[in-house]
Amino acid sequence: MGSYNSSCWFSRCQLGGETKTEMVLFKELWDAGTLFGKGRSCNEVFTIKKGRDYPDLRDMRNYFCEGEYSLTLDGPPGTTITVYGQFFFGEDHGYLTLTKTDHRRVWLWDLEDFPDGKWVVAEANKDTGAYEVYFHAGPNFKMRLGSVKWNEIP
Repeated sequence: MGSYNSSCWFSRCQLGGETKTEMVLFKELWDAGTLFGKGRSCNEVFTIKKGRDYPDLRDMRNYFCEGEYSLTLDGPPGTTITVYGQFFFGEDHGYLTLTKTDHRRVWLWDLEDFPDGKWVVAEANKDTGAYEVYFHAGPNFKMRLGSVKWNEIP
């Protein structure tokens, strides 16, 4: 799955002069001290590089630790990602499509904080860049992400 590059956190990540395009899933754990198999603690951060679709997030290390997801999206305007609440890009358990509309990092703290079945246009503010988002509600969506696809608008 890859690990999170902490050197990119507060500054814009760059490769060859261009902004790195990636989504980072953060999982706020209900019990941060939980050990998961062989004494490892649950990993809270998953980086998904541009173009790398994940049909089944259970393949991510420590997927089964309980918590709620938030995410950041870096890349140029027009960068689009869809996260699904079901494996293999199924829509029955909800999905969220996010498109960046400026060059700043977008950060969504609460993946369910949008009206169901409507596009929302959000202007940039001190915490996040500008974006458009479409949310199709599903049960416990922000806790049960199942798959991720780049450049897809269902």
